[in-house]
Amino acid sequence: MTVAAPVTSAALPGDLALLRDALIDARHGRTAVAADRLPVPRNDDEAYAVQQAVADALGWFATAPPHAWKVGAASRAASPNAAPLPPQHVVHSPAVFPIGAFNRILIEGEIAFRLRAPIVDADERAIAAAIDEWLVTIEVVDPRYADVDAATPTQKLADQGVHGALVIGSGAPFPGAVGWTALVARLRRNGEVVRETRGGHPLGNLLFLLPWLARHAAARGARLVAGDIVTAGTWTGVFEAFPGETIDIEFDGVGRASARFE
Repeated sequence: MTVAAPVTSAALPGDLALLRDALIDARHGRTAVAADRLPVPRNDDEAYAVQQAVADALGWFATAPPHAWKVGAASRAASPNAAPLPPQHVVHSPAVFPIGAFNRILIEGEIAFRLRAPIVDADERAIAAAIDEWLVTIEVVDPRYADVDAATPTQKLADQGVHGALVIGSGAPFPGAVGWTALVARLRRNGEVVRETRGGHPLGNLLFLLPWLARHAAARGARLVAGDIVTAGTWTGVFEAFPGETIDIEFDGVGRASARFE
């Protein structure tokens, strides 16, 4: 898997400036926009340029590079994709979000990795050695698109992978050898289990994503370093929560995370 030379936000094509402006306005106003009325990035690189342009306009990384990322892939054969996460949207469990914080509250129960060292090798043992902890996270997916199912993959990628917030829960030292297909995840709403999965992530072993992300981040001037957190997609599918609910995610043998939505 290779990483293409990035399109810079300074070189953003004119039509994509319309998409950038719409996403910025949607974030400022906490409103949703119609995806089918907006330009479509022609490839992932153009989507990353829009990501960067939005981040620049909102000052997310003006004083420090990103220290939290999301990464995923449609399949093990597909090219991965990623987004740096705004620091003000990364919080620790138990988290409380005020009413109106999100357009929609779409919940993903995820496993994240906290690095102890940069990723410099694609060998699985070397990757595992660079991980300090694995952590339970809740990603709140909050699309800026009113019709998110109609948005194209590159439109979603341009919108930071439709990221809303990341709640970092408890974890444990990374064991190196993991029975990925036996990993049990549990989602509770107001204390009641509403979803449980075993080996619920379609990619299984997620470590292959980390060398790709290291190259992707470095190509954009944001090298992965010790302490960085990488969350790598849902084990519980996508579950819609609503104001007034508390969501807990548990992974047996790893930890838990909790979020309250007022």
